[in-house]
Amino acid sequence: MLNKWINLLIRGRWGFATILIAAMTASLWIMPELNFSFNLGRMLRGDEARVVDVKEFYSTFPPSDGHVMLSASADRTLTVNDLRATEAWADQLRALPEVKTVISPNLLLNLKLDGFTLDEWARLGGTGSEPLVLGDGPGMETFKGNLISRDLKSVALYLVKEKGMSRRALHDAVERTMNPPWPDAKLRIVGTDYLLQQMGGLLRSNFRAVLLLEVIALLLIIPFFMRSLRRAYLPVLISWAALSFYLSIFILAGQKFGPMHLAGPGLILIIGLADAIHLQQKFDDARAEGLGITESLRAMFRSVGKACALTSLTTVCGFLSLLVAQHEEIYDFGIWCAIGVATAYVTVIIFLPVALIFFPGKGAPAPMRSLINTRVLRRFAAPVTVLLVILAAGVFRTKMDSSLDRELPESLEVVQNGNWFAENFRGLDRIEVDLHADLRDPKVFTLVERMQNDLRTFPGISGSRSYVDAIQMTLAPDVVETEDGPMLGVQALGSGGAFPETLLNRDLDRACIVFYRTRGFGTDGYEAFRDRVADYADELPGGGTMKLNGSLPMFYDSTTLMSKTMVMSLACSLAMITIILIVVLRSVKLALLCLVPNAIPLLVVAGISGWMGASLHLGILIVFSIGLGLAVDDTIHLMVRFKQLQKEKPNDSHRTLMDEAIVSTGFAIVLTSVVLLISAACFLSSSFTTLRWTGVTLGIVAITALLADLIVLPWLIEKFNRTDPTKPRPAST
Repeated sequence: MLNKWINLLIRGRWGFATILIAAMTASLWIMPELNFSFNLGRMLRGDEARVVDVKEFYSTFPPSDGHVMLSASADRTLTVNDLRATEAWADQLRALPEVKTVISPNLLLNLKLDGFTLDEWARLGGTGSEPLVLGDGPGMETFKGNLISRDLKSVALYLVKEKGMSRRALHDAVERTMNPPWPDAKLRIVGTDYLLQQMGGLLRSNFRAVLLLEVIALLLIIPFFMRSLRRAYLPVLISWAALSFYLSIFILAGQKFGPMHLAGPGLILIIGLADAIHLQQKFDDARAEGLGITESLRAMFRSVGKACALTSLTTVCGFLSLLVAQHEEIYDFGIWCAIGVATAYVTVIIFLPVALIFFPGKGAPAPMRSLINTRVLRRFAAPVTVLLVILAAGVFRTKMDSSLDRELPESLEVVQNGNWFAENFRGLDRIEVDLHADLRDPKVFTLVERMQNDLRTFPGISGSRSYVDAIQMTLAPDVVETEDGPMLGVQALGSGGAFPETLLNRDLDRACIVFYRTRGFGTDGYEAFRDRVADYADELPGGGTMKLNGSLPMFYDSTTLMSKTMVMSLACSLAMITIILIVVLRSVKLALLCLVPNAIPLLVVAGISGWMGASLHLGILIVFSIGLGLAVDDTIHLMVRFKQLQKEKPNDSHRTLMDEAIVSTGFAIVLTSVVLLISAACFLSSSFTTLRWTGVTLGIVAITALLADLIVLPWLIEKFNRTDPTKPRPAST
């Protein structure tokens, strides 16, 4: 079978070369069609009841904060004239066909204070250029932090898009109408949708920059190790072809390239490159021994062909283990990276031999093989093992955090504007509390009022609003404070023309209480906030209920669940890889011994995070789950060679065989680890936190896996196969 395959490659080399060039040309031609989308909003997978509940909640209480928010700031306290100028600006925006309505400071200008509106007071008592002075009554919370900043130096407009208009069209129209309402006003555009749109553009530039940096780094550094342009660039060319084929499949399938996929192409590139390096190294070794092209190909496939197939299989298992995570983004990432690894393997196993047929070279042994000294490695076994154990011990100090804010780069202006808005206004991100109770009951009103006053000071909460605020604006304070005041207020809202439909329903038995969070409101803060709401829910009279609802709780719950299911993902990956190792090595003991050095990188990653006080979040958890599949690759190459040597030299000791296996495969193992380390370093240039942490984690995995394979694994093989290294092993019968 192998001979037929080699003969087919040799006879059909021109056909295969034509297919490769045509496929790469087609792939590069459709590459601009790659669709980038920054969207972490796809949440729980399979929990349709939860999705339906959230949709029903938003259909009852649609968000009224606007699809995009504009702010104008001054270095002084604003005046009524500034509010008038802002209203003129709002009229310009209302004239846009993309805009349905604009919530503006006109509400504040028409606010009656002692019988006169704020605008009327300005006309009666001055020029309108006097600094604003607003009271601190309960109703002022509706305006402070909403239409006007708490320091009274900034004003905000809330734009709602016209039905049928895209958010992109709204954003483009707004950017064209950014006219300062007064001289020297500092303008800002904020909004969750606007932020995600800007992140999509950043995602595109990051993809190009990281991939280009990775290719350039490999092209510059690999020749230093290979000492030959042919030996260096043939694997890079073939692995690049594999990556282009994968991206073409991704595009033709109509997939969107999100932040989770950003790490995929780099991983696929280095996985394909690692296989190509191992194959080419054995081909060149055979050529150095004087073998012809056909014999060299045969020696290459027999020596490392099986190992390359197994490493691809174990890496695919690592990615497929992500399918147990109940999160859409992680699920898709696992599927498509598995497809990418399979694509890389097929591309390398077909087209690298064809390239070697065209460019066979004269053959030369590994130029740096002499650096692989097993005696020196053995001397470092004890200190390296102790160091790895100390680093791994930090695993007991680790904690998890699934905050969305971690994914956003602080350096971007749009992110800084969002942070500023959260500090000076109520914020962009809503935490909605879904209340089911008889809202006419004064006890419910008192409980909601007490909960709002309490949680407004909760760390990470910048403000809130509810039907209680609306009642306090509707009735005089002395009426609200009476025993029947809350009931009168609810009844007044129910019969009034300005009914706050976004805060309570007409039946007066359900309400939405909105809290606004600031940046840095992480998992711990969310869980503590949820518990506080649950405590107040227990105090509701008449069987009322209260819970968090909406998209933000769904995100936190899904990412928290994802973090927990990573353990299950790792267990699945471990089980699949263990079975593969047992079948390949035909020894349960050897398979279990091989798992030890491959678990070390994962423990070290978690341990270093614990010692540094860093939380285990998305970037670390993803690599933590697939790290076993990556780390076991070098182990498989080493142990497959060890088993081959056992058959060839059955009388040699385990130490002798392991030393020879290390010398034989060590150069390729070191080089593939260097490739992984280079790729990890390129990830550090990304603007996204997840990708930078993916780079850090990959780097740690590359270094510790190399140390474990070359130092810890040989030591384990010797200790658990106690034979006198000076005596030959008995011949097997």
